[in-house]
Amino acid sequence: MGYTADKSEWGKYKVVIIPSNFFKEGLYGTEKSMPELPLKQIDGVPFLYGEDSVSRTNSQVFVKADIVASAYFLLSRYEELIVKERDEHGRFAARNSLLKRIGWLDRPLVDEYGRLLRKWLAECGVKIPVSSTKYRFVMTHDADIISQYRTLRGLAGGLLRRDVKTTLKSFVGGVENDPLFTFGWMKSLESRLHYASAMAFIKVAGRTLPQDTPYYNPYGGDVKKVLNLYPDAGLHISYEAALNPQLIKEEVKILENITGSKVTKSRHHYLASLRPSDMRYLIDAGIKDDYTMGFADCAGFRLGTCRPVKWIDPERKEVTTLTLHPLAVMDCTLSKENYMNLDHDAAFALYKKLRLEALKFGGEFVSLWHNTSVAKTYSCSYHKDLFEEIIEYEESADSL
Repeated sequence: MGYTADKSEWGKYKVVIIPSNFFKEGLYGTEKSMPELPLKQIDGVPFLYGEDSVSRTNSQVFVKADIVASAYFLLSRYEELIVKERDEHGRFAARNSLLKRIGWLDRPLVDEYGRLLRKWLAECGVKIPVSSTKYRFVMTHDADIISQYRTLRGLAGGLLRRDVKTTLKSFVGGVENDPLFTFGWMKSLESRLHYASAMAFIKVAGRTLPQDTPYYNPYGGDVKKVLNLYPDAGLHISYEAALNPQLIKEEVKILENITGSKVTKSRHHYLASLRPSDMRYLIDAGIKDDYTMGFADCAGFRLGTCRPVKWIDPERKEVTTLTLHPLAVMDCTLSKENYMNLDHDAAFALYKKLRLEALKFGGEFVSLWHNTSVAKTYSCSYHKDLFEEIIEYEESADSL
């Protein structure tokens, strides 16, 4: 495949994609570089730049739909450089994203482009190797709160509420007896899936802002029990470090001291990855894989793909060493108490729809479930039942 407007070069390629003006100096990085709506389509797939023209000769295909610039736009978070509106946490929200506005947040548009490209190459007689990537199911858990009654404050609160038996059982008998410590229950279900992986993200810092409360002792025995269940742990970057990303390196070192091993995975608390350029701090801190890239206010494919991808720095126009794992769905995004206001059946239907897209493209379906959301004490209406139903669905699909 060639990506060039130079006609003298066209003879070298079976498929030629003719560039739009997106990367043109003086246009790139300005509001004028944003896609014009409504978008045009090729074979039912919307593209962001270029013209809806595909022409063929006996041995070549010429494409004016600039799927290269379109994919770059989505994978690099380019629009977040241009669109300035943010939510109350400084995050770029789904409601402001192009994919949400065109109704394609629930479909991995970049993967659709890949399918189109393979089709055009096949038309020219190019044999395309069958992709070796297979669907993967990834459960992740943010340890925002580990327990309810394991601190003196928690003990006092439980006794004041006259929940004496449960409070004392937790405080004296161990964290496994605490109603919020549901990690063991989740792990027992996840372990039934041979193609699945599961990991926890541990919070180690953030002592000045209310968004990082409650605090727990990252060196304590309760955290070690989480790590025993989920040894492949990552750093849950504090809200404070999202505002001051130079703190990320310090937080990585703290978790490394706790685990005794290199920490290469991360996710931001509140999904608060505020600016694309802040990804450089992750790289500088030794992070190789980040699991933040989902929207808090709507489930779907924020990067336009269901596959792990190398982060593209949109300011430097560079492919980096950092791998982004798109987050398809978070528990609190779904519920009637929060953003999408879905009931149980609608939430399960959306999970199956997003899962089907990941399955179709051999992608990675990443979901986020907090231990608190499946606990009786803090549970959002149906999350415990939904978690179990999702595991059962994955298990039944695996047996087919």
